[in-house]
Amino acid sequence: MHHNNNEQPNLSLKIMMMYLNKLMVLTGVFTLFIGSCVGQEPKNQKIKTAQNYIEQPPLAHHQVALEVLTASKKWIEEFNKGKGEKCGKSYAKNAYMRVIPVGGKNGNKNISQFWIDFIKSGASNLVYTDVNVAVIHEKQVLLSANWQMNVGRGVIYQEKWEKVNGTWVITYDDFEILEHFRAPKTIQTDPLASHKALEGVIKASMHWTTGFNTQNIQTCSDGYTKNATLNPSPFPEVIGKKGIQTFWTELIKGGAKNLIYHSPTFTSVAENRVVLSSNWSMNIGEGKIYQEKWILKDGKWLLDYDDFQVLKQY
Repeated sequence: MHHNNNEQPNLSLKIMMMYLNKLMVLTGVFTLFIGSCVGQEPKNQKIKTAQNYIEQPPLAHHQVALEVLTASKKWIEEFNKGKGEKCGKSYAKNAYMRVIPVGGKNGNKNISQFWIDFIKSGASNLVYTDVNVAVIHEKQVLLSANWQMNVGRGVIYQEKWEKVNGTWVITYDDFEILEHFRAPKTIQTDPLASHKALEGVIKASMHWTTGFNTQNIQTCSDGYTKNATLNPSPFPEVIGKKGIQTFWTELIKGGAKNLIYHSPTFTSVAENRVVLSSNWSMNIGEGKIYQEKWILKDGKWLLDYDDFQVLKQY
């Protein structure tokens, strides 16, 4: 069928108009959101005006996670050097260690002896993978992971790290031996690769948060990949770095600041892939980050998918 070229819609113009319409909707939604935060209080409804989580600095829980990762890395390094006694000293005096199927060990003296005997039996080359770090509060963090060494492999269900007299120690340790190898294996994987990935993302997240709180729009934009997706419920989904930059520009210009991450969880899910979830608050509202997917691209940790929700407006 023949079409008259003069009647064909200009495709480039059509795409441009679609983008502008979406941008206008997004800007309008944000205007309504910011206005609702500073406007009059609705009848028969008390609006919370004080920001939640302000008892902690914005990056306090990021820093706590970094401290525990450092303590965990030191423990692994001591084990791989054959220093079982030092491994035992990383446990609290009254710590409890549950080893499936071996049994339980009470107190750091018995725990120390377990590690000393285990290392003497030939165990070495310990590697943690798929590490998960969940910050409960400033003095308590839960760590889980898969593990493998020359003599077997298993899973760590929970290492409960607590800050006692200024030092991070393990107060509860629950792990299972899933397989004993018939013959010792050499593990080629970097034993601390998951820890290092988590540290990289935590620092990148700290940089992004600091950029937001100092109203540095470029820092916020640069934290995403070119084709990243932002799902900021209840606002419209945004795809692409340019649209995401517009999103944060409108929010920051609207007065948003003092972003705080509370009780974040950092998970190494695959090589060069880390997922972050957290509660959050800022001066105009609070909510939940369901998933920040960070990927390592050209040596830099960037957000490729960002899914969060505003649960309460102040």
